[in-house]
Amino acid sequence: MTAGNIKTIIISVTVIVVAIIIYLLVRPINNHPRVDEQDAVTCGNRTVYRYKYPSEFFPVFAQEYNTQVSLTSDLLKRFSDSLGPGEIGVEAQNKIIELQDRLNQDNITFSTALRTYFINSNSDPCNDTLRQKFLAFTDEMARRVLDLKSTTAMVAEIENTPVDSTKNVTAATNGNHPDTSHLLPKYAITKDTAKIKTSIHRLDQVLNANSQFNQRLKMLP
Repeated sequence: MTAGNIKTIIISVTVIVVAIIIYLLVRPINNHPRVDEQDAVTCGNRTVYRYKYPSEFFPVFAQEYNTQVSLTSDLLKRFSDSLGPGEIGVEAQNKIIELQDRLNQDNITFSTALRTYFINSNSDPCNDTLRQKFLAFTDEMARRVLDLKSTTAMVAEIENTPVDSTKNVTAATNGNHPDTSHLLPKYAITKDTAKIKTSIHRLDQVLNANSQFNQRLKMLP
């Protein structure tokens, strides 16, 4: 092989490599498909729809629920951090700690079951039994969101004087739940003992109702 042939081969390889690099740099990058894209599925004489990417859409579906759980969890943390037994009593202080743990466990139980029924119903969209059970879960999720909102609303009145703006208010999160710190007002909690105790009692009732639903989950196939 002559020196001229070798030079030609080297130049050709170099051109090809450069062309590949340029293509990779300038080629159009396809955006990730929308996670809420759906496929039509024929079930007898009717058409139903299922998500193409159910695992990716689930966080969007449960976002409001997860956000409200985070806000409620953060409220309990703020109670615990800023209020002592001398202000609300030892019993109420202990109840706050108990509710923090119960809320976390309740969220794990419900979120796991909700995701399972969401995925299963989406995988078998013609199964009316699964579909009805999943709809029952969506109703339950809506109830929980409203109940938690009503609980936190009881202590919505806050002092007009902001706390130290250099301190970050971080929302408690579980797993992949979204960070809701930007939604939290950076103000000190009004130390209204009656309102705080009422909200604690209300959350205790909410979690009792949630527990009853979670117990029924064990009896579902």
